[in-house]
Amino acid sequence: MKTLRPVLIAILLAFPALAHAHPETGFLPDAIAETEYRIVLEITPQDCATRNKLGIVLYRKNKLAEAAQQFGEVLKIAPRDFDAHDGLALVRLKESNFREAVSWARQAITINGEDTLVYHTLGQALEQLGQLKEAEAAYRKGLEVNSRNLGKSANKGVETGKRDTLLAALANLRNKMKTKR
Repeated sequence: MKTLRPVLIAILLAFPALAHAHPETGFLPDAIAETEYRIVLEITPQDCATRNKLGIVLYRKNKLAEAAQQFGEVLKIAPRDFDAHDGLALVRLKESNFREAVSWARQAITINGEDTLVYHTLGQALEQLGQLKEAEAAYRKGLEVNSRNLGKSANKGVETGKRDTLLAALANLRNKMKTKR
């Protein structure tokens, strides 16, 4: 790996847009994306976008402590970074730390209330805390935001998928509420 590193750095420097774009296309496995992001961060440690992407890769790989560390580093550089707040909400949710997940999701919403899926994260955390009415309100708010985003989005397929995620969460919640009665 040590002998490969200079070659990879040279490629990144020669073709920065090309090298930087690969992982987010979804064509690279997370292990390769993780390596690529780490190399980019060695060169540009203040690159919050890449650090957030690394955090998401680590989250998907279930390296939750490392993911949280990356998001925390972003917040040291940019305290109002939406993606870092949202990422920490996802990490805390996956760790079953639902109160912190709610807190991070609400902070993310304060920064950018027009992101559809942060309401899904908030709803899931509230649901796990037994706050079903609040979870329902979060899912409904996410659907409102999604409706606005669908109207102005160039990528309607992505927004439609987000809507389907929220609708499924809302349907599951309603079933859960019916069985509690």
